[in-house]
Amino acid sequence: MDATSPKEKFHQDPQNGASINSHGQPAEPLNGTLVRNELQLPYPVPASGPSQNGDSVAHPNNSNLSNGLGTRNSAIDDMNHGHGHLADIKGNLPNESTTASFFSTPSQGKSSTAPSTNLNSMSSAPTPADSRTKDIMSEFANYRPRSSIPVRLPAPVYAQQCVAAAYASRLNPYALHQKEQEALQDHLCHLHVTVYLNIRNGILRLWTRNPMVSVTKEEALGCAKDYRWMNLASFAYEWLVRNGYINFGCVEIPVPLLPPKKGRRKEGPIIVVIGAGMAGLGCARQLEGFFNHYRDTSTTPRVVVLEGRRRLGGRIYSHPLPGLQSSTLPPGLVPKAEMGAQIVVGFDHGNPLDQIIRGQLALSYHLLRDISTIYDIDGSPVDEVRDAMDERLYNDVLDRSGFYRHKSLLVPTAEGDRDLVNTGRDTSISDGVTVRRYEEARAAGTVGLLLPAKRLRRGVGHKTAEIKPTGAPVPDLDPAEEPPAAFACQTMGWKLNEGISPKDNIDLDAVAKASQFQTLGNVMDEGVHQYQRMLPLTPKDMRLINWHLANLEYANATNISRLSLSGWDQDMGNEFEGEHSQVIGGFQQVPYGLWSSPTKLDVRTNKIVTSITYSSSAGSAKQKAIVHCDDGDSITADTVVYTGSLGTLKHRTVQFSPPLPEWKLGAIDRLGFGVMNKVILAFDQPFWDTERDMFGLLREPKNRESMVQEDYAANRGRFYLFWNCMKTTGLPVLIALMAGDAAHQAECTPDAEIITEVMSQLRNVFKNVAVPDPLETIITRWGTDKFTKGSYSYVAAQALPGDYDLMAKSIGNLHFAGEATCGTHPATVHGAYLSGLRAASQIINSILGPIQIPEPLVPDKGKTVPLGTGVLAQTQPHHIPLDNNSSSLEAHDYYYYYYHPNHQQSKPQKPPATTRAAYEQAMLDAVYAETGPPIPRPTRSGLNPFLLYQKDFWPKARSQCDTAHQTTTKDPTAKAPRDAVRQALGLMWRQASEEEKRPYLEQAALNRQANAEISARWRLDSAQWAKQSSSAKKRWREANPFESWLGAPAPAVVEPPTGEEPPLKKLNPSPSLPVSAPLSSQGNGS
Repeated sequence: MDATSPKEKFHQDPQNGASINSHGQPAEPLNGTLVRNELQLPYPVPASGPSQNGDSVAHPNNSNLSNGLGTRNSAIDDMNHGHGHLADIKGNLPNESTTASFFSTPSQGKSSTAPSTNLNSMSSAPTPADSRTKDIMSEFANYRPRSSIPVRLPAPVYAQQCVAAAYASRLNPYALHQKEQEALQDHLCHLHVTVYLNIRNGILRLWTRNPMVSVTKEEALGCAKDYRWMNLASFAYEWLVRNGYINFGCVEIPVPLLPPKKGRRKEGPIIVVIGAGMAGLGCARQLEGFFNHYRDTSTTPRVVVLEGRRRLGGRIYSHPLPGLQSSTLPPGLVPKAEMGAQIVVGFDHGNPLDQIIRGQLALSYHLLRDISTIYDIDGSPVDEVRDAMDERLYNDVLDRSGFYRHKSLLVPTAEGDRDLVNTGRDTSISDGVTVRRYEEARAAGTVGLLLPAKRLRRGVGHKTAEIKPTGAPVPDLDPAEEPPAAFACQTMGWKLNEGISPKDNIDLDAVAKASQFQTLGNVMDEGVHQYQRMLPLTPKDMRLINWHLANLEYANATNISRLSLSGWDQDMGNEFEGEHSQVIGGFQQVPYGLWSSPTKLDVRTNKIVTSITYSSSAGSAKQKAIVHCDDGDSITADTVVYTGSLGTLKHRTVQFSPPLPEWKLGAIDRLGFGVMNKVILAFDQPFWDTERDMFGLLREPKNRESMVQEDYAANRGRFYLFWNCMKTTGLPVLIALMAGDAAHQAECTPDAEIITEVMSQLRNVFKNVAVPDPLETIITRWGTDKFTKGSYSYVAAQALPGDYDLMAKSIGNLHFAGEATCGTHPATVHGAYLSGLRAASQIINSILGPIQIPEPLVPDKGKTVPLGTGVLAQTQPHHIPLDNNSSSLEAHDYYYYYYHPNHQQSKPQKPPATTRAAYEQAMLDAVYAETGPPIPRPTRSGLNPFLLYQKDFWPKARSQCDTAHQTTTKDPTAKAPRDAVRQALGLMWRQASEEEKRPYLEQAALNRQANAEISARWRLDSAQWAKQSSSAKKRWREANPFESWLGAPAPAVVEPPTGEEPPLKKLNPSPSLPVSAPLSSQGNGS
């Protein structure tokens, strides 16, 4: 039996309460710290792998990924990529709305510099095409194609890892995202969509295989297989970064080394985020990462988070149980009961919490099993066969109600060649037809008019991919095409009443179409009524059917009679996959990890916002916003992000000036905001089956034998489900759910009455044991909490299909985030977090402008193109891999690369036609002969004290782990996995004394200072080199005017080495053009 049907997901519930220290700031952790970059990060994590009770302990290099393609540190991967961190905090008593009676896992990551773009340069007006080309030339000269593709990994295996990474990032591996298409459709040839997808999926592979360290631009461009595709890789990287598909969460974004600018330092943009829940913290953390990624030495951006409560987390609140002790929790964790959100609804198929919980914070979690037993009103277990029949009948009514849902219009995007994507191959041909022209022709059925028939016969036409559906297909059948209801019931195991034929059907049209704003509850009640005529239903069947309806009300935080018939499940198809789970030690560890890692965010608690003055005009960039708090403080900001709940917007808790426009208020008023409450019961000893994660109770109406469907609505959600929380709290704790009408009843029912009733129900079920009174009880009342005014959103009867999108839409410099602004994942923790990423993306795009796309985006094959876009001049020798099966050639200065799909040439290829680019190349040849090549930027190393510690203590940790592994396996020759050694090293580091850590911290500080000195010397040397080369260029141009230089005889072509026919040819500096005299022989020489 599935306790999460029909939406197949547990929706998070919320709560309040506080956890502060004497200064009004979040309380410090209980014990255990990890020093990373001289920052204390609490919440130690036990070693990876199964715990004694069988629960999972997450680890970045053992993340239980679903693609089955090996761990991120697989030997065949040959990729080194990362380190990470985590945090959380303890809590105190809840506030008045409730009633109470990293560790770091190292890898041998390489050091690489971050992008050198900055806020000022990116936000400036677009530059001319020629200057952009020069920027690209200088930028790509330091990158290598294929450098991020494992050499020894077979291409099909690599391709499948890339495809799996795209699915794990909520992206279609075979088609462009709509926003990608909008940006590229006028610049990208439709045949090159496949190449772009291969590169984009490859970048996602780097991130998903190790989210503990950010993907750098160097690594991203290494996913391109040829210099010709470097612009595509550059765009893909920028697009993925800006839209939060990579480099998000508790990951450090390296700051690029930039020379300081002269003049006074300007104050950068100030962004105020209101609310420190998952949306607010996610947005603030993402903005901090953006400001590091686009670092500008002349400005200092700031992000300030204002939180009205004394704690962080919003509707995630893990309430501590300080009077009770647990011996089963991992070290450093204390028992906590989840007052609000508690379920992770599957890690697979794109849940961003996968990277944060399992990949970065390495939190322990417990996988949930489906409900196995439901107890009837007399305390007896319900027969499983009868339960399954009633569940199928409930699902049938729900499916038939789905015929009246709003049909979404799916806009197809450009697709790649599925076969090429699946095998990791690129296409080299081009027909000059852009994505926009091809897609318009495909929609009109006129593709054949775009290309000559001869070329189409040769296979140049676009090959459409078969798109794998991203979720459950939406039924398109009409009610008339569905099998008759009576026949369907027979297949479920039901016997029909006398006089009922298998061809008899039920008709919901009359009720469904009676009102423009019909509700799901009315139609489902009508379906149950009509089935009572067909089937021998009993009061017990009615209780079972209404138990499933209560579970549906839990998923939506409201009675189904308030849900829109046409749109209640508008997010259908976006569900994640994998087993549902709970975080051991408290879900609140996640928001506290976002707050503290890699550096603490500027979060100010006890700041209750009363009003916001903003600019409603997008064009008035200089007009500031002002946020007013109830303590009299006000903050002036460039941008404000409001992440408060939909309930606070409905109750007009915050005043906006100017008032919000009617379209925004309309969406706020039409959407619903529901209530779901809990009763937490802590006992001294368990009296239930502790191996089951949950069990259910059937509830009866006032008239016990009633067959009237409407009689069951008021009571069906009252303690209908109990969570067994022993695995996550370490204590005998039960959490009873109050859903639907029962959730509202809890808001005004005295505590004693609720506790008495719930204990009576438990004693009725467990008659054979002595059920003790609880040691501690807590009752949530989210509806009266002033900071939320409810639990989570739902699609009310009056709601329109685009209301969630309207909620997400910004107004001038006022942005919105929160689960009620995420139409694809509403009412969930991950939805709230994704909305924060989306708001951060909107803000950075408003600051920097759209991603600039060079022209041409892809240089023509076989042409000499500017350095960095197709032809690369390398100043240092390096190895260029040819393909997966061949060796590599050493390339030196000024090799011209010619693309060839088979990497073979039967004879030396003639140089391209004379161009000014060749003239510039000859000049560079002469200049570098005098001044030497540009000085490469130095890399930074030794900045992480833990990596220094690891180098010294790896043998000791290895020995200890081998001994433990040999004892466990009883094999004297067994060797512990590398992941286990890394886990042990992390634990050793956390438990090491300050004296033991000091040498490594001091060495890291010395390395940091040395790196700064080396960087300073490099800047001086580079400036001197630039001055010398500028003078040399001027003298060379004066001695070799372009017109006279063209008239000299052409040089000979240098043949390749004997026996080799590589895909690159070494030519004289000026192919097909004259060779000029060196600088030393010129009149104004050295």
